[in-house]
Amino acid sequence: MTPTPKRLHAMTETTPSNRLGDALSPYLLQHAGNPVHWQPWDREALAMARTLDKPILLSIGYSACHWCHVMAHECFENDDIASLMNAYFVNVKVDREERPDLDHIYQMAHQLLTGRGGGWPLTVFLDPDSQAPFFAGTYFPPEPRRGMMGFGQLLERIHQVWATRRDELRDQHLQVQEALQAISRPQAGDVVEQSPPGGEALIAELAARFDADHGGFGNAPKFPQAPQLTALADFADDDQAAQMLADTLTTMARHGLNDHLAGGFFRYCVDAAWEIPHFEKMLSDNAQLLGIYARAAARWRREDFRRVCERTVTWLAQEMALEGGGYAASLDADNPDGEGAFYLWRPDEVDAVVHGTHRDLFFERYGLDGPPNFENKLWHLVVARSVNEMRRPGLDKAEIHATLDEAAKSLLAARNQRPRPERDDKLIAGWNGLTIENLTLAGRLLDRPEWCEQAASALDSVAVKLFGQEPPRAIWRKGRSAHPATLEDHANVLLACLELLAWRFELRWFNLARRIARRIVEQFVDEQTGAMHLTPSDHEPLITRPLAHADNATPAGAGQAVIGLLRLGHLTGDAGLLQTAERTLQAASGQMHTQPLAHASLFRAAGELDRPRPQVLIGGPAPTAEDWHRQLRQRADLHCYRLPPDLADETLPDTLKTVVEADEPSAQVCLGQRCLVPVSTLAELESQLASHDA
Repeated sequence: MTPTPKRLHAMTETTPSNRLGDALSPYLLQHAGNPVHWQPWDREALAMARTLDKPILLSIGYSACHWCHVMAHECFENDDIASLMNAYFVNVKVDREERPDLDHIYQMAHQLLTGRGGGWPLTVFLDPDSQAPFFAGTYFPPEPRRGMMGFGQLLERIHQVWATRRDELRDQHLQVQEALQAISRPQAGDVVEQSPPGGEALIAELAARFDADHGGFGNAPKFPQAPQLTALADFADDDQAAQMLADTLTTMARHGLNDHLAGGFFRYCVDAAWEIPHFEKMLSDNAQLLGIYARAAARWRREDFRRVCERTVTWLAQEMALEGGGYAASLDADNPDGEGAFYLWRPDEVDAVVHGTHRDLFFERYGLDGPPNFENKLWHLVVARSVNEMRRPGLDKAEIHATLDEAAKSLLAARNQRPRPERDDKLIAGWNGLTIENLTLAGRLLDRPEWCEQAASALDSVAVKLFGQEPPRAIWRKGRSAHPATLEDHANVLLACLELLAWRFELRWFNLARRIARRIVEQFVDEQTGAMHLTPSDHEPLITRPLAHADNATPAGAGQAVIGLLRLGHLTGDAGLLQTAERTLQAASGQMHTQPLAHASLFRAAGELDRPRPQVLIGGPAPTAEDWHRQLRQRADLHCYRLPPDLADETLPDTLKTVVEADEPSAQVCLGQRCLVPVSTLAELESQLASHDA
């Protein structure tokens, strides 16, 4: 609420204290004991800045961020630096996972002000009246170091400039504000003419950046680029796309991005060869990579990719699952002994746990018989030799795998005795949507129904805790929810519903999907242009309302939303959803044409529009109809739904009701908005699908 005049007067008389003690976010709570008088981003803090006529020092990070911890320890726990911050600024701390809208805006501002990409921690100084930025950076050390200005020195300089050259600053930040607003306007064009069919432009751009030696794209640091890999999986009929995808997945699985003991992937690697990571693990990365590896495992029958999926799901269940359903946001990079200390080994530590053949094979497999790869003194596990290179008399391939698995279990048990990294236990709607979608997809493709059951439990938790409210919320933790759900939250949960419906058609998931789709159309789509925004139309006013067209580490909300609207529109026969999806692609087509790499998710969506996957609706009594569904639901190239007879009394679209009411087993194939004649045998159904494939 807005502070009363009496309270505002009190603010001018006394120094405000640190207000993060009641925060929901674990990241904000980490800073509640700082001597800095941190404020959350709220009306009270913004009013305080205006009343005191002090610039806002905005610091954005997240709980698993290593360099956020470093700057907190070096600067925000430093009494002298905190005194400068408190004297000169109103200091606002933001968790970027709670407020992706603020992070998006001020990362763009950093790009405009510095000419280079940002990151975390993000440090931005804002005008108190408009919240427009006038200076931006990322990490600053306490004292000058390696060409970086010391943070205390920076604070003094910003204060001096604000006191003596405020008019110049306001002219500058007005220009930045205008630039931000320009970026937030869509660049429309003809999606058919400007975006080549099949994503050729995207594939060509990725090929130009592809690292043929190590897989992945670009040089160090090396990120998974999961939205781009997902697009390559969609376009894997193209030989070049398939090769880039397979090479990258193989390298990431073998090397240091992958946790070879517990499963799960780290955030990124500091080197081009994927050997040494920054050790945080993010739910959003692992959700996407699970789906990508599952599709690749099914497509190419890769047993190594299947094992990656199994270990990733085990990690989700054992380390990320929340009581009551859903998954936590992240694991920290650090434990009390330092960054990565939880994951690193010395040979004598391994010797203490595994012995004999187990020890020898493990050393060979994971490079412990070679030089240390972490700071010249410790070992981070990477696959140094293939199992075929380790074959020896009396041990076949299966026996070597079994021996390595036993050794890994022993070492994992020993590792779990170490001080553990902290877990950020926020339930984030969008990241859980990604996890549910991809966990269900992996369960379907790899015939692991128990994975789908886990996903179903998570969706029911998200539905009650976050989407059971009006408006839906983005974050839940310890009985409290916060912040309006963004487009990414809505779109990812929509796709989670649809993926689960393809496994088992539950009316509650179907109704939730339809409700989310209506909110997307009503709250996030620009009526005039068709562009999609990150925030709902009734969101708090910010200096700009950002578009949701470009991917980050997660797929763009618009890309996910268009795919979801197309899929639901075909399922329900709702032409309005299809038209909305097409309008959004039209609004984004200019950006897709000029920046393909930033819009991989929209290229996927354009592919869905141009070449919809066949949709199969199966009705009639069990067990025959269920057997058809069981055989088809493992195919990634179609959307197959089993509509059970017990839905006959429910309110359903006419297209579905006809299928539900079938007296005998039957199936109908729809290709986009064209449906074929229903068939009554599995052979006829497979013949129709084969004719489409041909």
